[in-house]
Amino acid sequence: MQRLYLLGFTQDLKGVVFTERKGGRTATYWVPVDDGFLAAIEKLSRARRDRKAPAEEPPAPAEPEQRKSSPAVGRSERSTRIPASEIQQLLREGRTIETVMKAAKASRQWIERLAEPVSAERAGVIRLAQRAYMPRSRLGRSGLPLGQAIRQNLEERKATVSTLESVEDGWEARATRAGPWRIRLKFTHRGSRRVAEWDYVKSTGQLTARNRLATELGWWPPPPEPKRPKSDEEAEDAEDAAKRERAETRRPPARRR
Repeated sequence: MQRLYLLGFTQDLKGVVFTERKGGRTATYWVPVDDGFLAAIEKLSRARRDRKAPAEEPPAPAEPEQRKSSPAVGRSERSTRIPASEIQQLLREGRTIETVMKAAKASRQWIERLAEPVSAERAGVIRLAQRAYMPRSRLGRSGLPLGQAIRQNLEERKATVSTLESVEDGWEARATRAGPWRIRLKFTHRGSRRVAEWDYVKSTGQLTARNRLATELGWWPPPPEPKRPKSDEEAEDAEDAAKRERAETRRPPARRR
């Protein structure tokens, strides 16, 4: 079972976000906080209290060092020039934290807190795109989802282990003002830097290649369709045709006059 580490909560206050690494700042998972979740937390707190056996009064904990609390996601600092929603849109489009800090005239702490749910959203879009099936002109829909098709095509091209490893970490998702997400895959193959690019519509699951490499890597031939069993009528017609063919071969040739 994999352990996750709490980072904060989402802008709409409907969930909490986690990272896979201790001390990490990139959110990769989020969990909705509903009535069932809150009830489980309350039950856990009661179970912890019941487990304690207060034989004697424990010593009072030392006064913690006072530190500046992080602003809650969903509120904006008074000094920012850009509202929180616009800051998150810039981050969603792939702007760096430093660039947004300068544009918004805001602290790094505030921008990083707003970036947590955006990072989780972008990671989720990448996972959805990897599971989508890319169509190809005159060939139809791919037989494998995007992530598996790319790996199969690279293995077909004799890609090295280092190339396949670079593919795992080379995904990137950026939102566009026009609507679709821009999915990029950057990796090194045979000493050259390669970039494949797709458009992905989250609402419909539509995946479209934007360059030649994306077209080649994102599609894998579908398996052949199984032969349709013949109906009784078709089977009888085939049997009659076979009988006529056998009768023709058995008939003696006509005599010449």
